Amino acid sequence: MFAHRSLSLYGGHDDEINCLVFSNDFEILLTASINGFIRLWNTVFHHLTFKIQEKAGLIRALAISNDDRYFASTANDINVRLYETRTGCLLYTLAGHTHPSDCLHFSTDNQLIASGAWDCRTMLWNVITGEKIYDFHHHTSAVQSISFHRKLNLMATGSHDHVIYLYNFDNPLPLKPIMLRGHFGNVRALAFSNLPFLASAGWDKIIVIWQIEMARIRTRLFGHTGWIQAVVFRDDDGSILASTDDETVRVWNIFSNDCLHRLAIVNDLSCCVRFLPNNRGLLVGGAVYELLAEQWTSSRERARTKRIREPVTGETVLISRQQTVLPRRTRRDISVKLPTLKSRPTTQRSILKKRIPVE
Repeated sequence: MFAHRSLSLYGGHDDEINCLVFSNDFEILLTASINGFIRLWNTVFHHLTFKIQEKAGLIRALAISNDDRYFASTANDINVRLYETRTGCLLYTLAGHTHPSDCLHFSTDNQLIASGAWDCRTMLWNVITGEKIYDFHHHTSAVQSISFHRKLNLMATGSHDHVIYLYNFDNPLPLKPIMLRGHFGNVRALAFSNLPFLASAGWDKIIVIWQIEMARIRTRLFGHTGWIQAVVFRDDDGSILASTDDETVRVWNIFSNDCLHRLAIVNDLSCCVRFLPNNRGLLVGGAVYELLAEQWTSSRERARTKRIREPVTGETVLISRQQTVLPRRTRRDISVKLPTLKSRPTTQRSILKKRIPVE
């Protein structure tokens, strides 16, 4: 298994790697670079299975189906390409967008794949036939994130227009999505929980937890200092993992609104984050991290919150408590020797080299 390995051991690309994705069982790794090469790795035997070059150049997004039978990619052109994982053969070239796509996601039953593009449209394609099933154009700017619910027949999309649309495919046609407003920037990451929650995050550096049934904000999580690139739930204890472009990841508890862990990461491929099974650590990019006691965030370091009235929905939500009054500057007495303050040691520590036992 790859538990103690980093992405650098799966090399071979001649240019920068800008996206990667793992299969559900972590036995398949897909990497893609800005020069158009896609490589599929077997992480059990640590060898390259095959490589593909797309003539359109930069690979913008990758996705693999839940049953590992198919994977899809988008490049600098306007097409979505669907491949067979076992052979690497191109099955379909899905044409319909007028601008490049930045996000892909397979449905839970592996029958559909959704693509979101800079033409403000979200398209759903039939994986078996390659036909276009739906064409949604509710957003007013580029679609940047897509997520399917694992149990319910729901799909969520996020965009540069700061809006999230929630689609329920059990409703009769034509589908009328629910609009969710709560962000102040690009919605770059979405994740459903098996619990009745949806997490959204993006360039406003805030994680918003939504109650799906009521389509309302449950809470907001503050503390990130960079753009949030990815979020994922661990449903057994209400934890959520988020990664940012400031080279840190944080683990939150959505019930107490506390930041439980804060870690520094050693690579910038934070677009792929996962909880490892059996609490064996975190997968961020191509590296595995273990949660240590010293990475625990103390209560004094956690961002305080206060309740405010949401201007859009009129509901009361939690936000960070900002200091509104500056403290009065006291006159310094030169005769008194002030103590020297020592810098607080950081709790961020990468344990990439620590081997995690594999069951």
